[in-house]
Amino acid sequence: MSGPVFNRRTLLAIPAASFLAAGCKRAVQIAPKPLLTNDTALQELEQQAGGRLGVACINAAGEVLLSNRADERFAMCSTFKAPLAIALFEAHDKGLVDRNAKVTVREADLVPYAPFVEKLVAERRDTTLDELAYQAVIISDNAAANIVLRAIGGLEAFTKFLRRHGDDISRLDRYEPELNENAVGDPRDTTSPLAMAELLRQLMVADGRNETHGDTLIKWMRDTTTGKDRILAGLPQGWELGHKTGTAPRSAPSYNDTGILFPPGQPPALLSIYFDRPALEAEKADAAIAEAARAAVQKIVVK
Repeated sequence: MSGPVFNRRTLLAIPAASFLAAGCKRAVQIAPKPLLTNDTALQELEQQAGGRLGVACINAAGEVLLSNRADERFAMCSTFKAPLAIALFEAHDKGLVDRNAKVTVREADLVPYAPFVEKLVAERRDTTLDELAYQAVIISDNAAANIVLRAIGGLEAFTKFLRRHGDDISRLDRYEPELNENAVGDPRDTTSPLAMAELLRQLMVADGRNETHGDTLIKWMRDTTTGKDRILAGLPQGWELGHKTGTAPRSAPSYNDTGILFPPGQPPALLSIYFDRPALEAEKADAAIAEAARAAVQKIVVK
């Protein structure tokens, strides 16, 4: 099938310490949730690309700027690894785990796609839960995420963490890689674009957050090496991004990206894009996500 023509843009990396402080630490007010409406441009993009395209873009006050299927459930895939980091930070603060203690990884910990843990096992080197959580975010190491999950109390503990932060939608029921099954109609291991965007807002920019935890997660998400052709490719020059990707296998493909956007001179915004079973090859699916990000940019910019 013929599809839309997508133009790639690149993001220029610039020092962000002062900008993060200005953008993330400003006081924001929790706004009442407005009714969601599907964006016409996103609907057209979805029709051209096939599948379900879920998009939610909200500002720092929690107001919805752009949406399409924002309340529908999508496979979370590896996007859960971003909030998992703060779940670890909180467990450490409560004395349930020591994020800096030495951890010995074993061959039994290995699962598909675990480049960092595979290297540790091969070299017989120890690590820390903190480093495992970092690698789960920046390269999406599956074994690292599983180890951190078990350390904080498992799947039930993680879902309780979500509920404490006001997320009544997202749920994690299985470990990697089974959580990527993405069976039609199965609510296990799912979120909604709006739920994930709001969760990240609560963790990173909302009043009442732990600023140290939130700023650390932003830094880690800015170090992400995956998904450079997704949201990042749709941002103008001078914009900054911290994000976490997720991908389901070809048998039931899902291409996801969620993160925090920093427009120059403006407060940050949160953007979550979940693309379920598009009728596109992976590269074109990534380009469609970049196109959806461009649509979000138009709503974020204050003229």
